[in-house]
Amino acid sequence: MAVIAPVSAPASSPIALPPAPRTAEETGLPFSFVCDLVLKVLYFNGSMLGRDIANHLCLPFSFVETTSRFLADEGYCSSTGVHTATLDPGEPINAGMQHMISTTGRQRARELLEINQYAGPAPVPIADYTAMAERQSHVDGQVNRARLHDAFSHLVLSEVVLDHLGPALSARQAVFLYGPPGNGKTTIAEAAASLLGAPMFIPRALYVHGEVIRFYDPIHHEPIDRELPPHDRRWQLAKRPAVKVGGELTPRMLELGFDHTLGFYEASMQLKANGGLFLIDDFGRQQNMSPRDLLNRLIVPLEKKVDYLNIPRAGSSIPVPFTCLVMLSTNLRPQNLMDEAFLRRVRFKVHVPDPTVDEYKEIWRRNCVDNNLRMDEGLVDKLLETHYSAKGRALHGTHPRDLLNHVIHAALYLGKPVELNAELLELACETYFVDSDE
Repeated sequence: MAVIAPVSAPASSPIALPPAPRTAEETGLPFSFVCDLVLKVLYFNGSMLGRDIANHLCLPFSFVETTSRFLADEGYCSSTGVHTATLDPGEPINAGMQHMISTTGRQRARELLEINQYAGPAPVPIADYTAMAERQSHVDGQVNRARLHDAFSHLVLSEVVLDHLGPALSARQAVFLYGPPGNGKTTIAEAAASLLGAPMFIPRALYVHGEVIRFYDPIHHEPIDRELPPHDRRWQLAKRPAVKVGGELTPRMLELGFDHTLGFYEASMQLKANGGLFLIDDFGRQQNMSPRDLLNRLIVPLEKKVDYLNIPRAGSSIPVPFTCLVMLSTNLRPQNLMDEAFLRRVRFKVHVPDPTVDEYKEIWRRNCVDNNLRMDEGLVDKLLETHYSAKGRALHGTHPRDLLNHVIHAALYLGKPVELNAELLELACETYFVDSDE
């Protein structure tokens, strides 16, 4: 198992830096597995420089050189000369060696691809990942009022909501956000991810029981390009993930996904969220999973901080860290979703109410500033009187943004100056609100 060394990150907590493996043994991977991986990479690319193979696999060149020599001795590939012009200063001359797969190598590669078509960066052993995930879950810096206000400064929220949310984020416990729709519950959850710690290293893939699990996902993991000391390049430095699922969530998404064509696994949603935020939006509206089933699936990981994932092809299951902050967001009544026993398991419940009149006006002001428009408070007062008070309509935090968007596009369509005026605002209201008597 690799020893994890710290590296300082500017203006942030230290980042756990995975050290570069110095020997084949330190990669934690069987030599035969790496040989098969190199052969598949050559099969898909035809021929490659030794340096390019090492960069593709994110492994030290010295290890790839040993592997290529073994494959050449077995007759699976051959060298076609050294391209010295492509070498960087300080690189060994063999890094410019061109390697080409042989006919025998192609046949062997086809046999390997029938079992597993993975030909990406070399995976990280599950034991190394577990150690790193646990290390990265211990973040420095207490969540206090000052940090919370800074993280949520772009949102208009009452002190009550912030004071209810702060202790939950400080404890890194599951949070249940509930309240009327359109008041920023999803945005609150996404903003909370910025409080979860410094950037972290995420494995590109995992190796367990001879199987590969693709882990790094560009949809959920945002990479950080930064000059770092030499380290294990099988890990990608990234921001703390914020993985969001909604009504489309199914039980299969919480398990390892196996692709029968490609022959390898895809990490589950909560595994990809480790070290960051796992947001289950529209909780209670999942078509293929009841709230009770969903909580039953997550209750053990929430309490034990360990999840168990099945690897059917290996005929086993593996324990993996569960270090994500789970947030459940819904506009349904909590009592209608689960009984008291389940409610008690989710320790923190935060109600996000409709904004007050003053908060609603502040949201209008900020949206006008963002769009370089002058806010006419008299127009907003009239809007409150005619479209809210007179019609018994509740204030929602998303209304100013949506109405202003209507105003801007209506002005562009009509060929008029983009400004907030009575005519355009009324047109926006007519196309946005639906009255109960219509």
